[in-house]
Amino acid sequence: MNASISVVCYKSKTLSTGEHPLMLRITKDRKLKYLSLGISIHPDNWDFAKNEPKPKCPNKELIQKVILDKKTEYYTQVLELNAEQKDYTAASLVERKTERFALKTVREFYEELISNYEELGKIGNSRTYKASLNCLKRFTANKLDIFFSDIDVTWLNRYEDWFRERGCKETFMSVQFRTLRSAYNKAIAAKAVSNKNYPFSEFKISKFNVKTKKRALTKEDVLKIITTETINPIPIRMLARSFFAFSYLLSF
Repeated sequence: MNASISVVCYKSKTLSTGEHPLMLRITKDRKLKYLSLGISIHPDNWDFAKNEPKPKCPNKELIQKVILDKKTEYYTQVLELNAEQKDYTAASLVERKTERFALKTVREFYEELISNYEELGKIGNSRTYKASLNCLKRFTANKLDIFFSDIDVTWLNRYEDWFRERGCKETFMSVQFRTLRSAYNKAIAAKAVSNKNYPFSEFKISKFNVKTKKRALTKEDVLKIITTETINPIPIRMLARSFFAFSYLLSF
């Protein structure tokens, strides 16, 4: 059940001025929690049926702005918690001390990131994230309006399987997952997602085999280099070959 958020004129408390404080009232699972808005109003200026200032209320615009800002703040928190599928109560919503996050979809964050790099003239970075974004679009059939919190270990495993089904090389997959991880880290820094359910702690990119096979010259190849006459025996070339021969013979 979602929380309902409203503002009430708290008649249970009367100030020395005869005014009542305005309180944010949060209802969740039939439990209430009140939070003071830091402003008060005379009951004659409050419409108790509509829970809003009357048309002729002094400072009506200011009071409405305070109400709107506070309700928006808490509705945003509710949206974040619902998006991350986290449980909460009316009390924990009010007492929540963790930083709030400016929710952005993966697509929105990537596009903003790419735009910023282009403005800074960092074309290489821009191309890297564009390539990553294009892969994500193909994987999701262009349905990338998800939040970073939707990217969990199961999602990453499916993404890996998708690459392997298409015969992608380990080095290519490593680059794509490293770029995605980098974008995720930047989203955390930008407060676009929490770091509580960070999937890359479990999903290890180091598992991809990106080592290049060692290539060694045969003994016959080395002897050819050492013994073959140089067409243009300039001193620097002769010195380079001598150093090569010396280092090779030292290995025995």
